[in-house]
Amino acid sequence: MRDPRIVELALGRIFRIMSRPFRPGDIEEYERCRALVLDHADPATVEAAYQRQACWASDRNKGAQGD
Repeated sequence: MRDPRIVELALGRIFRIMSRPFRPGDIEEYERCRALVLDHADPATVEAAYQRQACWASDRNKGAQGD
């Protein structure tokens, strides 16, 4: 059974890692938390996120540099 608290805790840990200066072991901790999130995610959602291509027509004026 998938427990959504695992994902919440892993994401919280990732955000805590990003909010402070780098420390030894942060890369390994990030990778461990990332694996937990991806393991509990819907495979179709993960695949769709990796397959998304930029669409210049629809993404125009959405905060890109230089606009």
